[in-house]
Amino acid sequence: MQSVSVLGCLCLGLSLSWADPQLNLPTPQPEIFYNGYTPNVATTPAQLRADRDRDQRYGPPYSDEGRSGNTDDGLDDFRYGQTNDERMRIGYSYPSPRQNFSDSPFSGDRYSNHNYGPVSSTTDRTYGNDPNLNNRYSDVPYSTQGERNFNPNDQFNYNNNPNVEFVGINNRNRFENPFLPNQDRFNLNQGYLERQRYQQDRRYQQELEKLRILLVESDQKGSLECTANVAAQWNFETNVNDFTQTEALNAQQRYVEFQRITAEQSKRINKDLIFDRRLYRQLMLQSEVGPNALPLDVLDRYNRLLNEMLFLYNSAGICAYQQPFQCDLHYIPQLKDIMAKSRDWDELQHTWVEYHRKAGRGMRDSYEQLIDVMQEVAYVNNVTNGGEYWYLGYESGNFRQDMDIVWEQIRPLYEGLHAYVRRKLRDYYGPDRINRIAPIPSHILGNMYGQSWSNVLDILIPYPGRKLIDVTPRMVEQGYTPQLMFQLAEEFFTSINMSAVGPEFYRNSVFEQPLDRRVLCEPSAWDFCNRHDFRVKICTDINQRSLISVHHEMAHIQYFLQYRHLPKIFRNGANPAFHQAVGDAIGLSVSTPRHLQTLGLLQRSLDESSYDINYLFTMAIDKVAFLPFALSLDNWRYDVFSGNANKRTMNCHYWNLREKYSGIKPPVLRSEKDFDMGAKYHIPANIPYIK
Repeated sequence: MQSVSVLGCLCLGLSLSWADPQLNLPTPQPEIFYNGYTPNVATTPAQLRADRDRDQRYGPPYSDEGRSGNTDDGLDDFRYGQTNDERMRIGYSYPSPRQNFSDSPFSGDRYSNHNYGPVSSTTDRTYGNDPNLNNRYSDVPYSTQGERNFNPNDQFNYNNNPNVEFVGINNRNRFENPFLPNQDRFNLNQGYLERQRYQQDRRYQQELEKLRILLVESDQKGSLECTANVAAQWNFETNVNDFTQTEALNAQQRYVEFQRITAEQSKRINKDLIFDRRLYRQLMLQSEVGPNALPLDVLDRYNRLLNEMLFLYNSAGICAYQQPFQCDLHYIPQLKDIMAKSRDWDELQHTWVEYHRKAGRGMRDSYEQLIDVMQEVAYVNNVTNGGEYWYLGYESGNFRQDMDIVWEQIRPLYEGLHAYVRRKLRDYYGPDRINRIAPIPSHILGNMYGQSWSNVLDILIPYPGRKLIDVTPRMVEQGYTPQLMFQLAEEFFTSINMSAVGPEFYRNSVFEQPLDRRVLCEPSAWDFCNRHDFRVKICTDINQRSLISVHHEMAHIQYFLQYRHLPKIFRNGANPAFHQAVGDAIGLSVSTPRHLQTLGLLQRSLDESSYDINYLFTMAIDKVAFLPFALSLDNWRYDVFSGNANKRTMNCHYWNLREKYSGIKPPVLRSEKDFDMGAKYHIPANIPYIK
C-alpha cells in the first residue's frame, strides 16, 4: 500500500479512485523531448539538432522603446515594448470578464496551493470548441481535493539517476529562486530519499506522464489562443478603425479568460511533488497572471482606477506662459516641444509647475487606493507584498539591493557627467540660479522629467562646431529603401551565424506607411505564437535613426527565432528587460563609426578625439542620465507598494530618491498636496519602468 500512499499525496485533488479500471493512463510512446516539441510530432534528438540549425529556423510585440535617444514619455514607450503576455501580467486595461465558472476545473472547495478563494456561479463554462481539452482538465492528476495521508518516513529502494532534477518538498518560497542550481531546493543531495521513493513508484510515474501530456495539450491550446489574439491586435494596429478595434478588444478579453483558466488549473497542482525543475518552472509561470488573478469585482476596481488616472493624465492641459487665454496646451505635442526647445527659465518653470499640478495632483487619491489593490494582486500571486510583486519577473528576492549594487558601479561615471552638466548650465543661466554644489533643477534639462538631457546638447556639447555623425545624406545618395535596410540588417545577423528570417517575414511585415489606411507607426516586432510567423511594423524613413531602429527590431526577431522551439510559456524574454537589452545592444553596435564605414556610409575615418568625445558624450546624456531616473521611479513604487514609504509622505519620498540617485530637485518647493509622479505616464498606467 506504499505506492497508494505516495500517489495519494501526489494527486491531491479531484477524486480519483485507484480501483477504477479506466484510469486513462497513457500508452507507451517514443521518448519526447518536451522543449523540442512540435505539434503532433514526437521530437527525436536528430530532429532537435536539426531544429537548432540556423538554416531551418524561421522565426504580443516588442518595440524600439529607446530608439535614437527617445526615452521620453507618452504612447511611444508604453504598449509597444511588451509582448501580449507581458501586458496581461502587468494588467493591461481591458473590459473585465463577468463570468464565473461553477463547473470549470477550478470550481473546487479547496485551494491549498494558492491564495485565491473559490468561485461560485451558475454560468456554464467550457473552453472553446475543444471537448477533449475540457475533459482533460476535469481529470487532472494533481489537484488539491481528496487529500490523502502521506508518511514522509516510508522507505523505498533507490538508485541514483542524475538526469532527474529534484526539488525539496518543504518550505517552498517563491522568492527562493527555484531556477538556480545553488538553491537548496534544487540541491540533488537535499531530500534524496524522498526523491528516489517517488521515482521508483510506478503510479507516480504514470501520473507524471499524464501531467506532461496535459501540459502539451495546454501548450497547443495556448499557442492557438495567443495567435488569435496577436492577429487581432496586428489587424487593428495596421488598419485602425472601429471594427478592428472592437475585434482586438474582444480577442484580448478571450485570451485573458484563457490565461485565468490556465492559471487556476496550474495553481491546483501540488508542485511540491514535482521534481523536474523545468516542469516546475512551467507550472509556476502559468500560475502567475498578475492582476488578472484577482476576483472579478477587485479586478474591475483595479481597471477603473487605472482608467480614472489615465483620463486625468490624457486630459491635462495648461495655459501658455504669459498667455492666459491660450489654455489648450497638452504634453504631446506642445509641452514636450516647449521643454525641449525653450531656453527661457521662467517659461520652463511655468510649464513644469502647471503641468505637474494639472496632471498629477488630481490622481493622488486614486493612486492611494491602487496601492491597496496592489497588495491584493501580490496576495493572489503568492507574493509577500506589492513591492515584491513589482519586481517578481526578475526572479530575485533581493532585486532592489541588486540594482543598488549595480548602480554603485555606475555612479562615479554619472557623478562626473552630472558635475560637467551642472557647470555648463551654470555658465548658461548664471550662478544666481544654479548653485555649483546643489542639485540641478529638473525643468532646465530639456525634458519634462529630467530623464534625458539630449535636447540641451547645444548648451552641453564639449566641442561645438564638430558635427555629429549623420549618414542620412549618404543613404539617400546610395538609393536606400526600407526593404534594403531590412535586408542589410538580416545580413548583419547571418554574418555572425544567426538565422535568416525567410520570405514570409518580408511578405507579412509592414515597412512603410500605407496610403489607403491608417497605421500606428510606432516600431514594434511581433511574435504570432506559431513558431514561424514573425513580423515587424514600422514606418521607415530613409535616415540614420531608422537604420538603427531597423536593426533594433530585427534583434527582437532574432530572439524570437532562437527560442521558437520552446513551449509557449517559455517563448518570452529571459526577464522583462532582456528583449529590450538585446535590441539596444545591437543598436549600439551598428551606430558606431567603424560599422558605418563597413557599410560604405562613411568615407573616411574620423581620427580626431573631439569627434569621439562628442559622440560618446551624446550617448551618455541619453543613456547614462536616464539610469538614475528609472531607478528612482521604480524604487519609489517598490517602497510605497511594500509599505516602506508612508502614503502621507510619498511625494516627499519621491524627491528624496531623485536627489539621492540623480542629483535632481524640483524647480519650486513641493508639498504632499502634490503628486508629481502622476505626470509620468507609467505611473497612472501602472507600467513597470525598471527594465
